[in-house]
Amino acid sequence: MAVIRFKDYGKLLFLILFFAFLYTSYKLISPFMPSILSAIVLTIISYPYFQKLKQITKKENFSAFLIIIILLVLIIIPALFFGSRLIHEAIILHNSVGTWELHAPSEALKEFTGLNIEFDRYFTETIQDFSKIFIQSGSNLIRFLATGFIYLFATFFMIFFFLKDGKKLSKEIKKIIPLSKYQKGRLFKGTQDIINGIFKGFFFIAVLEFIASMIGFTIFGIPNPLLWSLFIAIFAMIPLLGPATIYVPAAIYLLVKGNITYAILLLLYFGGILSFYMDSILKNQLIGKKAKVTPIVSLLGIFGGIKLFGIIGIVVGPLILSLFILIYKLYREEKDVNS
Repeated sequence: MAVIRFKDYGKLLFLILFFAFLYTSYKLISPFMPSILSAIVLTIISYPYFQKLKQITKKENFSAFLIIIILLVLIIIPALFFGSRLIHEAIILHNSVGTWELHAPSEALKEFTGLNIEFDRYFTETIQDFSKIFIQSGSNLIRFLATGFIYLFATFFMIFFFLKDGKKLSKEIKKIIPLSKYQKGRLFKGTQDIINGIFKGFFFIAVLEFIASMIGFTIFGIPNPLLWSLFIAIFAMIPLLGPATIYVPAAIYLLVKGNITYAILLLLYFGGILSFYMDSILKNQLIGKKAKVTPIVSLLGIFGGIKLFGIIGIVVGPLILSLFILIYKLYREEKDVNS
């Protein structure tokens, strides 16, 4: 029979204490995981601008503080302004969609496809489900900004810390990751490229298309312009669909109402600015050949992210799937080398 020596008890006690403190630490920081993730993403995005500011001001703390102020102005103020309006328009859409006359188009689709499906009911339920997501997300955002001061403080405090000491922290993380030097470099560089690619290729373009859509829908008299502009921003990130999925029905809506001139102008405006310039030319210029997210990843990531995380899942969903694919590629490379 094996004899357990005293030093073995010491090792066992150490392991018990280690995992006990690990679990307790996880429980302590788990409520702040969204803040930590947000801080990491915003730090990677803003770090090049922090470096440029530091070269100009020659002061690290002041430059980091300026970045925090800029992020607050760019994120908090628009979120407060658009959050309440989004809730209002989503409620209006949710309550009014049931009154839309969709029976005739539904019957036409039945004849065209040969499928005995109530397209009007499924369309209505889909719009109502999406509007519920926006109502819930908008409500959560307003509540978070109003009462979640400690989480906002934690987020921006971590951004300040990451900007100042990010390089030191990344070096320490690299030391404890059980990968080769090459793999660590690939992982960190790939993560940075993915976040920048998603931000530039998805989020930044989506914001520009959202603003352009708001202007267009308001000019051409489309009801609930904020909500439909948000739909355009989301569909612009989904392969094979794009903003035309929203603005073409908007043009048809104007045609049905007899506004033929407005319908043509709307198609020219959205087709030229959104589909041609922003979706094709500007997106390729911003992303280049690096960190392009594959269509299936963006599709599953966006819809799965919205379902799991709410409106923030538009960015978080594709990011998580892209990082998983990157880690899988590193695993396959290591396996191929050792086989």
